[in-house]
Amino acid sequence: MWRKSYVFLMVLLCFGQWSLAQEPGENLDDYRGTLIRLAALVVEARQAPVDHSLIERIGDHGDPLYIAPLIDAAYFMANPEGNRAIVDALEQLSGQPREIGWRGYFEWAGRTDVAPPPHYAEFKGLLYATVIDPEFARFFPVDAAETAQVNLVEVVWGGVSVDGIPSLVNARQITPEEAAAEGERLPQYCREDDCRYPAADELVFGVALDGDARAYPLRLLNWHEMFNDVIGQADLFDEPDGERLCGFRAPEVVSIQQRSDEWLQIEGRSAGCPATGWLRGADVAIDGDTAQVRGRPVMLAYCTLCGAGILYDIALPRLEYVDANGERQFQEDVALEFGSTGMLMRSNKLMYDRLTDTVWNALTGRPAFGPLAESGIELPLLPVVVSDWASWLAEHPETSVLSLATGVSRPYRNGAAYARYFNDPEYIMFPVWQQDESQQANKEMIFGLRIAGKAIAYPLEHILPAGITLDVVGGQPLLLLAKATPERDFFEPGGAVVRAYEREAASQTFTWDVATNRLTDQDGAQWHITEEALVGPGGAELARIAGHLAFWFGWYSYFPETEVFE
Repeated sequence: MWRKSYVFLMVLLCFGQWSLAQEPGENLDDYRGTLIRLAALVVEARQAPVDHSLIERIGDHGDPLYIAPLIDAAYFMANPEGNRAIVDALEQLSGQPREIGWRGYFEWAGRTDVAPPPHYAEFKGLLYATVIDPEFARFFPVDAAETAQVNLVEVVWGGVSVDGIPSLVNARQITPEEAAAEGERLPQYCREDDCRYPAADELVFGVALDGDARAYPLRLLNWHEMFNDVIGQADLFDEPDGERLCGFRAPEVVSIQQRSDEWLQIEGRSAGCPATGWLRGADVAIDGDTAQVRGRPVMLAYCTLCGAGILYDIALPRLEYVDANGERQFQEDVALEFGSTGMLMRSNKLMYDRLTDTVWNALTGRPAFGPLAESGIELPLLPVVVSDWASWLAEHPETSVLSLATGVSRPYRNGAAYARYFNDPEYIMFPVWQQDESQQANKEMIFGLRIAGKAIAYPLEHILPAGITLDVVGGQPLLLLAKATPERDFFEPGGAVVRAYEREAASQTFTWDVATNRLTDQDGAQWHITEEALVGPGGAELARIAGHLAFWFGWYSYFPETEVFE
């Protein structure tokens, strides 16, 4: 249906046959017809002067259900007279003064949860598809508003097409030595005279799961805002039951040279490993003459505008949905893959999964609208840390790092992306109606945790001086370890390496020597700090709690009930 609507509208526009926006006798109680005419008017206004009397009649009609589509129309209206007409109509329908402008009306609509009219999803999809990119149509099925878990009024275009910010999918990982060589070989990515890749003080997203440590520098992720990957490794041997050579990383596909009942001789590529060796058959998935190391599918959703990089487990045991043809689908053991919609909500990234075209909230990990909107799915969080490269490498000498050769051409220099936005504490690029600066400034960095239905924000200014923080949230005793990252002449969302762990009881206490990284409990026992747990005497473990950094406004916009640690 959406494709047909788009093609029909474009054909009429191209041949100059659509004059419905100028017909005086239309029925404004016919929401669908009026919304289609309004979309046509906006598109025409980007080409030539138009008669905006339809907008005046909408204002005079007095129906507040037209507030939402008028706000959308104002965002794209490229005609000054048309814009004035929209503002006049919004003032009539909302009772809000015209001086607040488009941003003011948008934030007011979100704050008051303005009701959209029937057929609003169809209108919004048609508008986005005709003005920006036909691919937007697939995110707005006709029933999207009825099943949406958010108010579609708050959804706003972020300035790029669908996947205009390309997510990374199983991007190549290399050794630190290979990365250093890449930096010298690719001077276009040098910052002034510094060609180090990664530079010692630059920030990376650090992930270590199932024995596999990887680093994803922010200077690259600022341009991609998301990676889909498979984390995990299998031991590679020089011969069956021979000497271990390395950990061969997922998800590289390798060719099978020969095999026995339990072993495979493979040829392939993995950071820090030779091209050939032997893998246990139990560690790989075999497909004919090729194999793939098993691992954990993950996705990092990085909302640059709200300063939050969140790692999700994207493997679902079962998925049920209705596809674009209206047929019900059932799948088991599904690993979703995500891309960028090009849309935002409260300055938070809206992503989509490429299987169902459901739009997801990057900050909450929940479907916002689309086929999975009513599924109740919430993607599980996994531990991730924002660290300076020197610290991450010292703690994980076996780590790999994302290659500069991503297959996408971007200026991957330190500080090249979002320089003004990251470094201006007053600048919030898109509307966010839910703000509160009584406790923290909007762009102060916090470490956010969600435990037992509770949200709590730990401002870096409070947890950095102590280094170690003991707390109890939702009945769960926990501790945070936080140390500052090196100061630089520009800012990216970070400022501290923060990890959270469970404690056995509220009475359990620790001291932490940051210089030596020695963690000692109240009985004098030493605990080893790892990315997945604290490991103590006799193999006792205190599990890592997944959390993430964020700008305060980004966190508060979705968790206004949050507690703030002081």
